[in-house]
Amino acid sequence: MQRIFAADIGGTNARFALFTEYEGNLTLMAAVWAKSADLGNAQDVLQAMQQLLQSPFSAGDSLVIALAGPVKGLRGKLTNGQLRVDLDGVAQQYNLACCLLLNDFSAQAFATLTPCGATSAVVRRSTRSIDESRETRAVLGAGTGLGAAMLVLSGGPDAAGSWLAVPSEAGHTAFAFVGPEEQAYQAFLARELGRDYPTAENVLSGEGLSVLHYYLSGQFFYPPAVGAEALSRETPTLLWYARFWGRFCRQWILTTLCRGGLWIAGGIAAKNPLCLTHPAFLQELGLVPDIGGIAASVPIYLITDGNSGLWGAACAAVEHSSCRVPVLKETAR
Repeated sequence: MQRIFAADIGGTNARFALFTEYEGNLTLMAAVWAKSADLGNAQDVLQAMQQLLQSPFSAGDSLVIALAGPVKGLRGKLTNGQLRVDLDGVAQQYNLACCLLLNDFSAQAFATLTPCGATSAVVRRSTRSIDESRETRAVLGAGTGLGAAMLVLSGGPDAAGSWLAVPSEAGHTAFAFVGPEEQAYQAFLARELGRDYPTAENVLSGEGLSVLHYYLSGQFFYPPAVGAEALSRETPTLLWYARFWGRFCRQWILTTLCRGGLWIAGGIAAKNPLCLTHPAFLQELGLVPDIGGIAASVPIYLITDGNSGLWGAACAAVEHSSCRVPVLKETAR
């Protein structure tokens, strides 16, 4: 049995957890949340992790940190925050068996293999009778920022390969606005943000949600208040936001060919599920015909567990140590 210290650090929240792993099964022993703004460097993260979990690192433990930003090797930085992480030498310092740094949505991709993925709410069931368990999976989600990644089986679905997470910067691509009404909003959003063109993150993140509601209603609220005010019932903001979500999901499905399913993570969708059950969301998925009808047939799920990134990070540590990721099952706590 090994212990895995996991962190999932976003622009707003920093989550820490201690797992145990035995024969491919993960057990969550403890999980705590803190504010990302309190963290400036790797030592801050390591100190907070041990203090908040009330457990110091021991020889042979594994450490994995998922970070909402670009990662290269053992170095990375938050896209929406001050934190800079450099884990070079940390494994030797604490005599750890494994030390990993990965993008937070690479962790979310691995989370689809854990109980978080298995217990996700069904948004739309598959219309195809295929074995989806070995097909490519995709994940995306919005909160402070917007992340997206995919999970592929090395060698393809017919091979006895291992799962590989493929990160992306899809959230920073230009968003596709359609028609005069949306193009008028595009111009407004670009002016508000001081950008030449809005990205998908500018449209779907918390900041984008606030600007959208302000444009449509003349009222400015911070994102949590917009959810309570305009995403819990039928409003123009819900209609537009659901349509934008459906469009980005369709594009990501077609980009990744995720026949194994699309999982939607992030705080906004989890707290405001009407965004994904509104007719405008499903209509947008099927507006543009695609070869093979992939966008119209892929199953879609909503991850509702706020600790999914921690589960995915721990799963990535298991993959790194064994070169194979089983479909993990939650053991008794």
